[in-house]
Amino acid sequence: MTDSPGSSDGAPAEAETRLSVASGPLVGPVLRRVVGMLAARADLPLDRLDDAVLVADVIASRASPWAPEALHVSLRPETRSLWLRVGPLSSGGVEALLGDAAVPDVGSVIVKLADEVHVDTETAGEFLRVRVAYPG
Repeated sequence: MTDSPGSSDGAPAEAETRLSVASGPLVGPVLRRVVGMLAARADLPLDRLDDAVLVADVIASRASPWAPEALHVSLRPETRSLWLRVGPLSSGGVEALLGDAAVPDVGSVIVKLADEVHVDTETAGEFLRVRVAYPG
């Protein structure tokens, strides 16, 4: 896990934390703790911090088949918001993370809790970008 330095133009930049966890039983506990810590750093109120941790739990529970070696997550806290970027995932991975098959009566937990959800496709694979924020 690393924090990246500020921007090269001298302007203050939010630190981005990069996390790589080998696929397996530690993905959930590690991602949960890091997301909780960075959501607190972003000054999210407790209910939105809990939402960010729930999003992390869904990601951790579904991502391993789509990231067989390790799950890579970049996290960037901002004022009252937290960005997560998950990937690269193999083809179909983002759909599996956003899918509602595990909770059919509720729908996609990530889509319901996040303020923004984006899907990026690059040569390395698919990436899911999620923002949890508090507008107040």
